[in-house]
Amino acid sequence: MAKRNLILVHRGPQYENDFREIGKKILAIDREIIIHAFASDSSVQLPSLAWIWPTLVVAFTSHFRLEVKRGAVLMNDQIEKFAQYKAFRAAGIPTPETLPFEFGKILDPLLFGELVLIKPMDLEMTSKGLGIQLFRRQRLERVQPKDFPAGHPIHKAHGRYLVQKFIDTGPYPSFHRVQTFFGKVIYSWHSTLQIPRCALDAPDEEIERATIATQGGEKDRKLVKEPDIIALAEQVGAAFPSIPLLAIDILREEGTGKLFVLECNPGGNTWHFSSSIGEKLRLGFGNAAVNGPERAHKLARRMFMEQYGAFDIVARTLVEKTRRLAS
Repeated sequence: MAKRNLILVHRGPQYENDFREIGKKILAIDREIIIHAFASDSSVQLPSLAWIWPTLVVAFTSHFRLEVKRGAVLMNDQIEKFAQYKAFRAAGIPTPETLPFEFGKILDPLLFGELVLIKPMDLEMTSKGLGIQLFRRQRLERVQPKDFPAGHPIHKAHGRYLVQKFIDTGPYPSFHRVQTFFGKVIYSWHSTLQIPRCALDAPDEEIERATIATQGGEKDRKLVKEPDIIALAEQVGAAFPSIPLLAIDILREEGTGKLFVLECNPGGNTWHFSSSIGEKLRLGFGNAAVNGPERAHKLARRMFMEQYGAFDIVARTLVEKTRRLAS
């Protein structure tokens, strides 16, 4: 079989060990694949002779300095939440009813139910659980900007807010996070807030103070494998075939058991085997209080790797993609 280049663009030095291990697994499958791994901010360029081979670039970010002279490029990139919602709907993926928020807008009670969330479109804010608030639908239809405190994010959002049907996951809000690599699941966990939300028949003031976003408080997490969750995550991955890494958030409605995809986090900063943003996550899974930070990181990384055989899945997938798409 003819030689092919596989160029992997990762996000920095903390990723190097992971891609070194994956590279060895790729070569064990196909020694004709020439692997090049670069940090996105690296100024290193491939020599001209290297570009004689068909090439595939797989990047965990849309911003990198490598000059690509031939071949397909598959890369992560941010997609705004409302655009994600429309992509889910187009693919037949169950997702909570969502619209751009407008003050005074009347919402269809059949589509939105009695309780709704407002949330900013800003991806950085929602990743931290900021500006997400629960309302009764009829109350939200009457609120005006003056009804929000001066420091509320809605005043700086310049109309960039969403309103979304509230999916009740139970007294302790929870969600499933499923990480996929080109549609194949490589790890998955369940996350639950440690503090319960208020009763849903509470007064408006209490409803609107409730912590609903699962990113917004201390939480318990455990690795889980649930077949219907996995199948739905794979369906999401298939809807975004050119994006390598998706971190898919799925809600299971209490009572009905129905599943809803909330978002898929396509920006690429969710490789939590080693990502900086996943440091707190690894400390929790690795029980840093008992094992200390360094050992906790190693234990959590190993847990993520072994749950589904993540690095073997990634290696096999990259071989298949390189054989099929390098040009």
